[in-house]
Amino acid sequence: MTLIEQVQRLRVAAVAAHDQDKINRRTGELAGQAENVETLIETVQRLSRGVAELRAAHAAFDADLGPQAAQLAADLRVLAETLPSQDADTPPQALKAHLKAADGFVKGLRKSVEQAWTAERNREVPVINEDLVATLSKSGIDVEEVRIKIEKAHGVLNVLKNRAVPEPGDIARLAAALESLQACGKQITALVDPVLARVITGAQEANGTPLNSFTPEVLAGLSRLGILDRFWVRLR
Repeated sequence: MTLIEQVQRLRVAAVAAHDQDKINRRTGELAGQAENVETLIETVQRLSRGVAELRAAHAAFDADLGPQAAQLAADLRVLAETLPSQDADTPPQALKAHLKAADGFVKGLRKSVEQAWTAERNREVPVINEDLVATLSKSGIDVEEVRIKIEKAHGVLNVLKNRAVPEPGDIARLAAALESLQACGKQITALVDPVLARVITGAQEANGTPLNSFTPEVLAGLSRLGILDRFWVRLR
């Protein structure tokens, strides 16, 4: 083999190696972009579900927001299907610009949804005297059903609090949890009025509650609850 032939062969090999390296780089870029596209599609769909859910609670959103999100998801699905057939020599700038614009829209949509969901979750939560519930339970009064309802409602609220974007049914779950707490509060109030509640909880403290707190009404209430015999006088 002549020197010229060796040089030509080396040149061909170098060109082939360069092309292969370029193909490998481009393949890696396309694989990364494909992952970004799939992530954007999933995010847009999740946020769109959040918009639909919050609209059920009369949250104010731009009327065009839903159609724009749906169109973006459709465009991204088409892009995801065409990415594998992209030519290695295709400039990546157009694709990157497309994804940048899509990402900007998604960020704005996420901000709107999260703000509306936060406002919805910040509705006033009925206050329950859980110390009183525990005290009543210790006193032998059957409040287990109420206690379970309170724990369940708070469990639902904690789950929703840690969810940045609402899922279908979350508005109904939120409303049901708040209504359950309100009903439990009314049930406890009907069972034990505030004066009687203070006497019962005070009696559980180290110093007890003053003897003059046991008015005829309080004694009647304790008797009605069946726990009068659990109280006694301690002289100092």
